[in-house]
Amino acid sequence: MATNAAPIYGKQYIRYAETFEAAVDAEVGSPAEAAAGTTVGIVEIGEMRVVTFVSSAGPNVAAQPDALAPAAWTGLISGVNQAYMPTALAQPYTARQLTVATSGLLLVEVDPASAPITINTPLQVNTAGQAVAAGTAVNLDGATPIVRENVNIGGRRLALVSFA
Repeated sequence: MATNAAPIYGKQYIRYAETFEAAVDAEVGSPAEAAAGTTVGIVEIGEMRVVTFVSSAGPNVAAQPDALAPAAWTGLISGVNQAYMPTALAQPYTARQLTVATSGLLLVEVDPASAPITINTPLQVNTAGQAVAAGTAVNLDGATPIVRENVNIGGRRLALVSFA
């Protein structure tokens, strides 16, 4: 099976990537549930978004932080998702496997509403897994990802982040 982890725009360098199962259902009390009015089949994961472990769904399951109840997310992430994953309701027969980059110089989508992100600062994200100037500081395996460059390609704001 081909992998979807490849350099994008000639900026990203993936050192290591892992395969995770995409969560299907959101946790009760999560921002995703509040927006959709249900928890069933609503988890959608954008490309170049930070994902976190969803322990309540089982081992090796990941989703954007908005799929978790606020008290369940502490800033611990599993990496950066490399390809868009639709909801199970929209595409029920899609293989729900994520390629999650865990190390290298990785691109992370920036929230369009965010102020400019200062380089050489720790990565902070919002609940949608997008980089922001002021949000939740994240860590991966005890290391703090650092923003190295702001990139604007085709009107899309991205942050190039160094992951140990």
